[in-house]
Amino acid sequence: MANVPASGEAILQVRNLVKDFGGVRAVDHCSLEVGAGAITGLIGPNGAGKTTLFNLVSGALPPTAGRIVFDGRRIDGMGLHQTFGRGLVRTFQIPREMKRMTVLENLMLPPGGQLGERLWASWFLPWQIKRQERRIETAALEVLEFVRLAHLADEYAGNLSGGQKKLLELARTLMAEPKMVLLDEPAAGVNRTLLRDLSDSILAASVERGITFIIIEHDMQFVMRMCDPVIVMANGAVIAEGTPAQVQQNPEVLEAYLGGTVQGGAVNGGAVQGGAAVGAA
Repeated sequence: MANVPASGEAILQVRNLVKDFGGVRAVDHCSLEVGAGAITGLIGPNGAGKTTLFNLVSGALPPTAGRIVFDGRRIDGMGLHQTFGRGLVRTFQIPREMKRMTVLENLMLPPGGQLGERLWASWFLPWQIKRQERRIETAALEVLEFVRLAHLADEYAGNLSGGQKKLLELARTLMAEPKMVLLDEPAAGVNRTLLRDLSDSILAASVERGITFIIIEHDMQFVMRMCDPVIVMANGAVIAEGTPAQVQQNPEVLEAYLGGTVQGGAVNGGAVQGGAAVGAA
């Protein structure tokens, strides 16, 4: 199980984060906190800066200004491999599986410190390498069972459906024993049956393994069912935060989605009740 702070403590603190691309400001003095063990939703109109924020937090991009504190340590300026080593893992909108490797082999890649990666160890410690590989394989099979993909362990990852690839992506993050996972649109392109499996796996990982999740998602039904709190971004900054019910009734959120205030409206299931339909979140 990941070693995380007590539930409710802030595992992530973002303060006045800025990211400029030339003359375009994608993230504009963004500040937020994420409690340990929570499943936090991150929503907002297209172009709100959500994925850029993920890139900054994970180390895929350096910030222009501001600070990021994860698990009590500043990480702004760290690279992806460094934040990964600290227990912060992210996924992408399009799964990045190793297509020509089996599902099981894909899961055996993430664990760090494998002896087989060292040339000298393959010469002098072959028995230790085999013992370690057996332990990793056992752990991988347990994770596949956890996300309900055990029956596909020997299938090539490239042959999986879109929804199965999302489950595989989640399974790969779990193999890294993360403290926090940034999920970028996990529900996109996933059929309702597999989406239930994915939802159940995320909830179980949060409750049973103590993993914190931040989820960018366009499917409002998924967000409102899975996430509490929900953070809303627009124009590169946080404009609202609260329970799903509070966010649905927030006038600033309605204005951000619709470009104008809707009286008596509510964001619910990808639409605004009492107003026009919301497009992508």
